[in-house]
Amino acid sequence: MRCRILVLCAFICLLVILTEARQRKVNHSADRRSLAVRSGHRNERSSALHGRGLAARSRNQRKRRLNAAKRSRRKRNLARKSNRKIRAKTESIVRSDSSYATLPLDFQQNFVRTTDNLRSEKAFLANRYGFSFAKSSGTATLKNTANMEYTCKMNIGTPKQKFTVLPDTGSSNIWVPGPHCKSKACKKHKQYHPAKSSTYVKNGKSFAITYGSGSVAGVLAKDTVRIAGLVVTNQTFAMTTKEPGTTFVTSNFDGILGLGYRSIAVDNVKTLVQNMCSEDVITSCKFAICMKGGGSSSRGGAIIFGSSNTSAYSGSNSYTYTPVTKKGYWQFTLQDIYVGGTKVSGSVQAIVDSGTSLITAPTAIYNKINKVIGCRATSSGECWMKCAKKIPDFTFVIAGKKFVVKGNKMKLKVRTNRGRTVCISAVTEVPDEPVILGDAFIRHFCTEFDLANNRIGFAATTYST
Repeated sequence: MRCRILVLCAFICLLVILTEARQRKVNHSADRRSLAVRSGHRNERSSALHGRGLAARSRNQRKRRLNAAKRSRRKRNLARKSNRKIRAKTESIVRSDSSYATLPLDFQQNFVRTTDNLRSEKAFLANRYGFSFAKSSGTATLKNTANMEYTCKMNIGTPKQKFTVLPDTGSSNIWVPGPHCKSKACKKHKQYHPAKSSTYVKNGKSFAITYGSGSVAGVLAKDTVRIAGLVVTNQTFAMTTKEPGTTFVTSNFDGILGLGYRSIAVDNVKTLVQNMCSEDVITSCKFAICMKGGGSSSRGGAIIFGSSNTSAYSGSNSYTYTPVTKKGYWQFTLQDIYVGGTKVSGSVQAIVDSGTSLITAPTAIYNKINKVIGCRATSSGECWMKCAKKIPDFTFVIAGKKFVVKGNKMKLKVRTNRGRTVCISAVTEVPDEPVILGDAFIRHFCTEFDLANNRIGFAATTYST
């Protein structure tokens, strides 16, 4: 009996122990689930906080990027405004409301000719217009034509290759030194390299212009030409392969910018201004040249393409127009020439030629001029005088209006081979018409070249020359 009671007590104790163990296990599992839930809540709160932090940082980064973009735009706008101011100061402006542009001319300061380059220039003119000067100048070797004082800037190709050129209304072609030219003149100047231009188009046709000591030879090509901000695509020009003698060795320009009519262009090449008109680069088919010189400025005036608004140079002075009498050179009828009160010429044909500094006159007119001003004529077709000598004013009558050039402006300083400086008349002798009006005349009158109406206009300048 006692044994049974002990067994029953042990069994009851075992049940109690097992029940307590099961309860502890349930409690422990509940605690773990509670911890997991609390941990999940903490993680969710942490993720939310982290997400809000990232969003804030992202907003800040976007704000910084926007501010940087604004600063960059502000800098670009300031740079554009600065560039516009600079272009305005240099007068090289392309107007958006009307297609025209102003190209500054550069002036060679303190230039004094030598007798050699004076006669070289005369030989240059003789070959251009097909007449001869006095014997001693007819065979002169062309050298140092740096007395072509007025030059301008022109770009060819893409990217731009920059050149200094002589604006020449007495010819109609553009030419610059080519890459294969071995002449001394080419090596001393900038050369065009077609391989460096993505817009170059091969032509290959031969080209030649005759000057006093030989022909400038080369080949034709096409490329984009930029001048004064105006762009002409597929402009035909010449790359020289030969520039003989010393003609262009010491010149202050690389090549020539021809501004005459197409009818005198070598190989009948379409001129730059004609292309400007046909491509609507300029709205008015005309250009004007205003030259100035003297003083300390190297700026020598400007060429205005597509407009005759030259008020910056001619003030309120109006233009007087006369028709072109022969399309080729810019030729017109010059009605009369006076020196002082003496009439030295009646009606003659005249040509405006920006490629020379001289004025020419047929022998009969030349002799009358020399008699009035009292200079000493030489066998080479010049008339010498002392620089202190006073000479009367010259009056040129065009379309009924008198254009007066002060007498002291009709003298040119020349340095002799012995180093002596003398003065000569700006008028030099040729056997016959036409009269050539070069820079000595153009410097005092803005000159408009109107292709649309085939006329030439003149307006007196307002600045000191």
